Parts: sequence; C-alpha cells; structure tokens
Amino acid sequence: QIRVRVIEGRQLPGNNIKPVVKVHVCGQTHRTRIKRGNNPYFDEIFFYNVHMTPLELLDETVSIRVRKNGACSKGCWMHIALSVHSTMMVRNISVSCLSVFVGHAVMRKWLLLSDPEDTNSGAKGYMKVSMFVLGTGDEPPV
Repeated sequence: QIRVRVIEGRQLPGNNIKPVVKVHVCGQTHRTRIKRGNNPYFDEIFFYNVHMTPLELLDETVSIRVRKNGACSKGCWMHIALSVHSTMMVRNISVSCLSVFVGHAVMRKWLLLSDPEDTNSGAKGYMKVSMFVLGTGDEPPV
C-alpha cells in the first residue's frame, strides 16, 4: 500500500485562487477538496492499494498536480489540464526514491512545484506532503 498525505500548500501564484490537488499513483487518482487562498491547508490522506512485486513498484511514480482554480463543471478537469491555458503545477516522485528513506517514508517534506509546460519558469509554489510504502504486515509511521 502507498499512502500519500497532502498537508498544505505555500506561495501558490495568483489572486483569489481555489486550489485543488490531484495525486496519481499506479493508475489510481485521488483529489483533495477545493480550498481558498495561496497557502491552503488540506490535511487529506489517500490510500493506494497495489498488487505488485517490490521490483515492479520501483518503476512507478507519484504524481502531484495542483490546479489553481478547482471549481468547474464535471469533466472539465482534463480539458483544463491539457489546454494551452493550463493553470496546472506538477511534481513527480519515483516510488524507488521512497525506498531509500528510513521506513520507506518521506515525512512532512516541502516539494517545489513547477509548470510542466514551461520548465524554465521556476518555482510555482510548494506542497508539503508525507508519503510512505507499506508491505504486508508493516506498521505505518507515526
């Protein structure tokens, strides 16, 4: 099982924004509730049950995407995410990266967000997250 806790965002660009975070792991996607402001507090935990060998799991990534204006009609998420005028920021982390940390965990770390369509645009804010991988019988970190 992979668990991802989206804790909070900082310095997200824009005015009157309503950010939402989408986390994609091993073909499964979860998203947070829509919040308001440039420094949103989410504190949401997502569980991803995967049935893979440890070797297969090492090739997977955790994708964290933040859209500045989350409120939209049903189905517009993908349209906005793929449009030229996207307000999306993204961060990808390999699951193999988690395996080198004690307890296969990254706890309360700030990740730098960037625009996937303009890699030279610099920082687009930060997202504080915890992530860990649990095998059968493992206890989650406190």
